[in-house]
Amino acid sequence: MLPGRKRRAEPLDDYPDSSPAPAARATQQTQRGGQQTRRQQSPDSDAEDFVDGDEGGESDNASIQQLAKNLVRYALSCEYARVPLRRQDISTKVLGARSRAFKEVFDEAQVMLQDIFGMEMVELEKKEKVTISQKRAAQMSQNASKTSGQWILKNVLPKKYLNDDRILSPPRAPTIEAESQYVGLYSMAVSLILLAGGTLPEAKLDRHLKRLNADQSTPIDKTDKVLARMGKDGYIIKVKENQGGEETIDYVVGPRGKAEVGAEGVAAFVKRVYGEEADDSLHQRLARSLGLSERGAWEAGPATQRRDRGRPRRPDSNEEEQDEDQSEED
Repeated sequence: MLPGRKRRAEPLDDYPDSSPAPAARATQQTQRGGQQTRRQQSPDSDAEDFVDGDEGGESDNASIQQLAKNLVRYALSCEYARVPLRRQDISTKVLGARSRAFKEVFDEAQVMLQDIFGMEMVELEKKEKVTISQKRAAQMSQNASKTSGQWILKNVLPKKYLNDDRILSPPRAPTIEAESQYVGLYSMAVSLILLAGGTLPEAKLDRHLKRLNADQSTPIDKTDKVLARMGKDGYIIKVKENQGGEETIDYVVGPRGKAEVGAEGVAAFVKRVYGEEADDSLHQRLARSLGLSERGAWEAGPATQRRDRGRPRRPDSNEEEQDEDQSEED
C-alpha cells in the first residue's frame, strides 16, 4: 500500500462554518459605524445640549408660574367653601410630581394673591388644648408639630377701604342677605366668647341668645344647626368634658375665628354697636377683657357708625346686667 500523501490545507475562507456569522459581521460594522458617527456629531450634540439646558430653565420658571396660578384658583375655591388649605391637599391636587417645589410655588401664589386680589394666605393656629385629657396627651406627645399646616385667605386691604361697601361688599353666594346674616351671627358668637375670657359655658351662651331672641331659631336656620355650622367652619369649638361624673359643655374660639375675627375685630365690632357712645371707659374695658393695649383698642376700626346705618343704640337693662356679670367675673 502506497503511503498517503498529505493534502494542502484549504484556505479558511472556503469553509463557511469556520468563518464569523453574517450577523456578527454586521454587528461589528454597525458598532464601528456608530463610533465614527458619534465622533463626527459630538460638537453638534454638545451645542444642542447647551441650548436644551437654557430652554429647560425657562420652562421650569413657566411651570412654577402655572402651578402658582393653579394654587391661587384652588385657594379661592377653598375659601368660598370655608375649607382651610392643607399642605397635603396642595401637594396632591396642585403640585403632583413637583411637590419639592412647594415653597417656590407658595411664595409666587402669595404675591399673586396680594397684588391682584388684596388677600394673602395666613396659617391657622393649632387647636387649643382645653380639657385635661387633651393637655396630658399634648405633654406626652414629643413629636407633635408646632404648626398646623393649614391656611386660609385673609383680607390685607388698608383699613380705610374695609368699611366701603363699593369696594368690600358681602359675598353674593348664596345671597348677600344670607351671607351678611351669617357673618353677623358668627361675629357675635366669637365676640361673646372672647369677651368672657376665651371660654363661655353653654348655659351662658344660651342666655345671650335668648336675649337676642335667637335661642331657638335665626334668620338663617335653627340655632342648633347654625352653631354646628360655625363649628364645622372653624369659628367656634364645642368642648365636652366629664368632671365628677357630670358633663360640662363650653365653647372656645376656633382657629378660623381667631384668624378672621380676632381680638381687634371684636373690639371694632363692639365699637360699631355702641356707635357715638363709645367713650374712654369702653376702650378700657375692651382692652382689659380682650388683652389689648388701650391704644390697640382705640385703633381697632372706626369708633363711630355711619349715619345711614341707623341711630346709635343705647344699652338696655339686660346689657347693664351683662356688664355687671362681667365685672364680677373679672
